[in-house]
Amino acid sequence: MSWTLLRGTLHQRRASMFWFSLGLIVYAWFMTWFYQHMDAGQFAQLLQMWPPELVAMFGGTEVSLVTLGGYFQVEYLGLMWLVIVSTAVVLFAVRAFAGEIAAGTMELLLSQPISRVRVAVTRVAVLIGYVLLLAAASFGPIQIFGPTYGIHLGAGVFWTLLAFGVLYMLAVGGLAMLFSSIFRDGAGPSVITAGILLLFWIADLVSSVSKVARVLRPVNLISYWQPGKIINGDTVAAEAWWIYGAVGVASLVAAVLVFSRRDVA
Repeated sequence: MSWTLLRGTLHQRRASMFWFSLGLIVYAWFMTWFYQHMDAGQFAQLLQMWPPELVAMFGGTEVSLVTLGGYFQVEYLGLMWLVIVSTAVVLFAVRAFAGEIAAGTMELLLSQPISRVRVAVTRVAVLIGYVLLLAAASFGPIQIFGPTYGIHLGAGVFWTLLAFGVLYMLAVGGLAMLFSSIFRDGAGPSVITAGILLLFWIADLVSSVSKVARVLRPVNLISYWQPGKIINGDTVAAEAWWIYGAVGVASLVAAVLVFSRRDVA
């Protein structure tokens, strides 16, 4: 890993890192603050006005939506959180290789006395740091400000959310970085990664009525993301940890190997 390149990458990406993190902090704080103004009866009444398809779209079907976990899954940590953090890590990962190749800066970087492996490992390290920052911005405000508004997650729930969120983002970022190491422009990796996530989301949405969708469930990254169940005290299934961890590690290692052997000219 190159510390000079690491500092340079952080400097180049500082604006997007700041705004995505700040947005998550404000969003998390607002939904934490708003909880005290929305009692269970009001929230249940509101949900009854929604079509079942809309409730499933934002909150899924595996958690009681009138619980604390259901509230956060509908209002923050469900679909909206997935869209925000997936966008953040995909944009970041795509720029790591394909974006710079398309811009012509990668060829200039590799003309310096630095190996491709060190470039790739450094970019992976920055992605991991960015993911940790996004996770802290996502869940930290709930843990810090929650007691003020009557929300007590507990240390175990907080650290489980943090670790599970980190693994989800690494899995998505790893896939995007792998495609970025293959393509020469940023559009291809972005579209493919977004397409995979969209397919997973649709499959999760219709899994109760579609046998084809249920076939994807063992590898569906979206189906395993159930933050409401974690907040309500349920245990995360072992296969969920394994899938996120395996996809993240395998895709990031593959990205390093592919980039180290490809032609960027």
